[in-house]
Amino acid sequence: MLKQSGVGYVLAVPKSQFTVGCPHIDHLVAQAPAEAWQQLSCGDGAKEPRIYHWAAVRLPAVEEFDYQGDVPFQMRWALARRSRSRPDETAYYLAYSAPCRSPSRT
Repeated sequence: MLKQSGVGYVLAVPKSQFTVGCPHIDHLVAQAPAEAWQQLSCGDGAKEPRIYHWAAVRLPAVEEFDYQGDVPFQMRWALARRSRSRPDETAYYLAYSAPCRSPSRT
């Protein structure tokens, strides 16, 4: 429903989540090179900024949903957020970015 309305989303999923081209999202992220991980803040915590390591992998476009003519116009992503102090603790997400829309002119 969100995608049909053109609204982007990020959805937390289990590590066993199926993704296009890979049986589980954790297997897909495990293939990412070390330089794919970036240190980013996800906001201020009670005592300090909440900083994690993040990686994003663009998923293949799905012809029946993501194409407009011959060109993909929507993007799907697999995201991973890893604790800096406990790198074995990783959270996984699927994301969709809606097509950019030009501002309306009046």
